[in-house]
Amino acid sequence: MFFIHLSQLLATTPELHASLTFDTVVKYVDLARLARPNIKRIQPWYKNGPPERLPHLVHEFLALSLGLDHETSKLAWETFRDVVWERNFHPLDPDVLSRASSYMESIVDYGLDRGIGFFNLYPPTETCLDPACRHVLEYQDVVYLSERELKEPSQYEITVFTVKLGAVPGFTTSLYCRKCYTRYHPNYYVHNKATLRTYYQEPPTLIETSDHVYMSRDTCELFANMMVTSWTSATNCSRLYNYSLGRNSISDSLPSSWNRSLLMKIDDVWNGFFFHSLFLDCEERGTTLELQHDAPTQGLRLRPALQERNIRMVGPGQENWNHVCDKCTWFFTNDDGVVCYLRSTVADGITIGHPCCGVHDCAVPLASVKDHFCPVHRSHNTICVVTSCVAEVEVGFRTCSNADHRKLEDYHFQQGKAMFQLKRRLERARSSQTHDSLAVPGSAEGEDVEVGAEGLGLDDQEVLIDESGVCEGKPESGNAKLRARFGRRRTHNEELCVASCGVVLGRATFFGSEAPNGVRTFWMRLFPTKASLPRILWHDSNCNLTAMLKADTDPVLRHYFDGCALPVDVFHFKCKHKESDTHCAQNCNPYDWEELRTPEGKWRFNSSAAEQANAWFGGFLAIVREMQVDRYNFFLDEMIKRRNRMLVRELDQKGESPYNVPRHVLLQPDSV
Repeated sequence: MFFIHLSQLLATTPELHASLTFDTVVKYVDLARLARPNIKRIQPWYKNGPPERLPHLVHEFLALSLGLDHETSKLAWETFRDVVWERNFHPLDPDVLSRASSYMESIVDYGLDRGIGFFNLYPPTETCLDPACRHVLEYQDVVYLSERELKEPSQYEITVFTVKLGAVPGFTTSLYCRKCYTRYHPNYYVHNKATLRTYYQEPPTLIETSDHVYMSRDTCELFANMMVTSWTSATNCSRLYNYSLGRNSISDSLPSSWNRSLLMKIDDVWNGFFFHSLFLDCEERGTTLELQHDAPTQGLRLRPALQERNIRMVGPGQENWNHVCDKCTWFFTNDDGVVCYLRSTVADGITIGHPCCGVHDCAVPLASVKDHFCPVHRSHNTICVVTSCVAEVEVGFRTCSNADHRKLEDYHFQQGKAMFQLKRRLERARSSQTHDSLAVPGSAEGEDVEVGAEGLGLDDQEVLIDESGVCEGKPESGNAKLRARFGRRRTHNEELCVASCGVVLGRATFFGSEAPNGVRTFWMRLFPTKASLPRILWHDSNCNLTAMLKADTDPVLRHYFDGCALPVDVFHFKCKHKESDTHCAQNCNPYDWEELRTPEGKWRFNSSAAEQANAWFGGFLAIVREMQVDRYNFFLDEMIKRRNRMLVRELDQKGESPYNVPRHVLLQPDSV
């Protein structure tokens, strides 16, 4: 209909029909639609139709872009303005994209110097949203309220990163309410004395990830899916975008007055990821995002919102925490004719973590990812790093004045030995992924120290040194050797609880060790009621956990898992537990529970689901190793959430009947 309408208008205007081709008319209408936000500003907010005349700069832009003289350009607007105005328009609309990219040359050559970009962003409202700002008007003895129009436009240059068009130049304009002193931006509004930015409830199509940078939602979604499916770091996301999707070809054509780069940076990827995830979270919960306005960095601005979501994710926070399906749950009818079900879950840990306080088991966050101790234990920075020493260090050293202690420090900082330590550290981590596909020695591009950059910090790893070199365990002669602990400590492991179908129900960070009490605490926090507690809880060290439960003097802790099967994984029971271990054989042998076997004698559930999930989870090691703790937790929870959705979709396609048990059923309080 669009093309037919244009053809009819052109045919009925002989002056234009003689001088314009149909393709020129289509280009004119599309370019005018791109500039429509700028055109709209010359008329009152309440007028919906197009203005009779174009703003001077827009008129010049269209005339130069199409090679039209002044009078022809005026006539073109008079003829086609209703078509330009007939429906809402966005540069990313599918029916426009096929033509829009060919207009980039006109934007660069004639638009940017006139304040017209490919994207011209304005607030979604032209009037103040505060009801108290309405005008009180009287007409023919009738009093009514009128919206207060926003004024004082402030425009600046931006780069917009998109999937379909690459990186393109544009402009953003904010507007101001002179009564309540609130400035409205395309994504949010803020009072001039307020401390918070309030984002609009409708998620933006283009997200302001930092000053002068916007990113389309589908670009953010692309990066998030790349991360969850192939462990692509932000470094490699930005590099892939710049080489494959960016529009570097137009960079040389930008006017000399243009100050914005079209290259995507690592921070742009991370900011896009976190903002997009927060907007999705708010959309799902029907809430509005608010962030600190005067934060010194974008990382600090985002932090409170990340922390709030992280708190909600603790325990039963994952959306698929209450998942059941035919692969992880056995439905059966008992002797009384009641349909019952048994959920099977597996817990296991993986050595992946973030920098933490050097004091064992301390969970207080570091002030900076480069710190060795948290604010509570900051005084430990002045104590000798030899594990058995409490003397103060000498200035410029990590050890005290003891000569034997100083030898360990000298040994640690020998260049050859340091490289050897790093090699051993990486071997132990068994990391198959790199955060930077083009990394070179000495490169450290990334985020600021307070935020933490992915993949860095190899020169400050925690390492134990004795006079023989790197310590891998206890010496054969006992514990008499001097040992010094250099570098930053990292959390011990991440513990996942996974349904036997592969859906991750929850996650926890273990700071000091994967001890039985830590596993018990994790399970009790993840399943806070008896109704939510799965009846089958696999773990490699359930033998130690059951022994601890039997010895516990607290009746609540001792009996919390009564009625649950606590077996050891089939493989580990056969290969890694001694036949002489009678406690394990009597309490954790999976063969003792008939419910774990089918009538054909096969195992009913996959008891290795956690190890298989950890194989995926471990791919993030190089990405998160230097993350600030709030970003670390948010990122990993988001990766789990997205992977779970993919798995549930696959389970549904395979006919496994995935289903979420109503939360109120599982979280009903335990009867006393």
